[in-house]
Amino acid sequence: MRLISRTSLTLVLSLSVVISIASTESSFSAVKAGSTCAMAGQTLVASGKKFTCVKVGKKLQWNKGTSLATTQSPSSPSAKPTASSPPATPIAEVNAHDVVIAQVSDQWKKWRTKSTSTFTPLKMILESGYDPAWNNATKASDLLISAFNGNGYKLVQTPISILGDSEDWLASTGTPLACGRRVPEQPLGIYCGHIQLGFGYFMVNEPQNVKYVGKTLNKRESDLIDYLVAHDVATMYELQAQYGSVPYDGSKNQIPAWIREGFVQLFAALAVSDSNAGKKNYFEYISSANLIDRFPSKLCTKNLQDFESKDRNWGGSCISSQNFFAVELLTARHGGLDALFAFVTQFGNSNDWTGSFKSAFGISREDFYTEWYDYLKIPQNERPALTPAAPSVHS
Repeated sequence: MRLISRTSLTLVLSLSVVISIASTESSFSAVKAGSTCAMAGQTLVASGKKFTCVKVGKKLQWNKGTSLATTQSPSSPSAKPTASSPPATPIAEVNAHDVVIAQVSDQWKKWRTKSTSTFTPLKMILESGYDPAWNNATKASDLLISAFNGNGYKLVQTPISILGDSEDWLASTGTPLACGRRVPEQPLGIYCGHIQLGFGYFMVNEPQNVKYVGKTLNKRESDLIDYLVAHDVATMYELQAQYGSVPYDGSKNQIPAWIREGFVQLFAALAVSDSNAGKKNYFEYISSANLIDRFPSKLCTKNLQDFESKDRNWGGSCISSQNFFAVELLTARHGGLDALFAFVTQFGNSNDWTGSFKSAFGISREDFYTEWYDYLKIPQNERPALTPAAPSVHS
C-alpha cells in the first residue's frame, strides 16, 4: 500500500519549455487528431503539425492540426536560405508524463489559492521518548488540510496521528478515539475517518525490532514520515467525502483500491513537495526523496483491473506506483482535483462506482483503461482484455 522506491528517477525538463494547460506549444509525439485532450485552447506540436484542443459536442479532442512546413513556392526568393539566415532551432521534446505533471501542478496551484487559515490542524500524539522531529510531519499535513477545507472539503472529526512502539500504549491511547475498536488491529490503520495509528517501525519501513523511543530520526526517515502522515490525512478526507456531513463509521462500501490509493498518494505528494524547499515540481521532489518509483515502462504483473475491488496486495513497486500515475492521468485530463472528490461523493450516494466514474470524469471506465494503455505505449496485442467491472465491496 506504500510507495517506497528502490530507484530514484531524475526528471529532466527543458528550461526553454514552460508548459501551460491553456496555451503552451510543445512537441508531443503521442497526440493525434480525435484523441482526448485536457483543456480547450491547449496546443501541442507533433510530426510537423500544430494541434489545438477543441470542444466537439461535450468532448475535448485534438483537431486535425495545421502544417508548420514552409508553404512558399520554391521559386520564391524569400523561400531560399541566405547566408545570414539563422539555423533552424529544433522544438524541445516533452513526453506525455511531463505534460501531465504540468497540468496537475497548474491545478494544484489554483487549489492552493483557495487555502484557508481557518481549519483544525493535525493533532500528533507520540509515545514518550519519541524524537520531537516526528512533529515536523504536521507541516505538510496542515498545508493539505488548509487546501482541502478552502476548497470546500471538510473532515467532520479532528484529524489525529498516534504513533509509538508499544502495542499496549497504542491500544490505551487509541481505543477511546477509534469507535471503541480494539487497536491496533494492524500495524497502521485509519479508524473512523480521523485517526492514523501505528507502530513507528512500520511508518519508516523498518523491521519490528527497530524501536523509536530514544532514537533520533535521520533525513530518510523524516521524509517517509512526512509523506505517509500526509497520505493518511488525505485518506481521512477521501473517506469522509463518501459520508458528507455524517461522521465516518466505516460501514459503507469503498471505491476501487487503485483509485483510493492513487488519490491519497497524489495529494500527499503535492502537499509534501510544497512544504519543502528546493523542489521544482511535486514529482521531482518525491522521486528525489525516493518516495515513489519510476514511471512504468511496461505493464505491471497486476494491472488496474486487478485492483477494482478491495485487494491491496500491491506486491511490488510497479504494481503500487501505477495507482499514482493512473490517478495523476485522470486528474490531468479529466476534470482536475475536484473531479476526484466528485467521484468519491457520488459513489457515496449511489454505491455505483462505474456510473460515478463516468459522471465525475466524463469518460467511461473502459475508455480510460484504453487511454491508460495508450499513455504507457502498450502494443495492442499486449494489452489485457477488458473484463466486466468488479462490484463495489466493503473493505
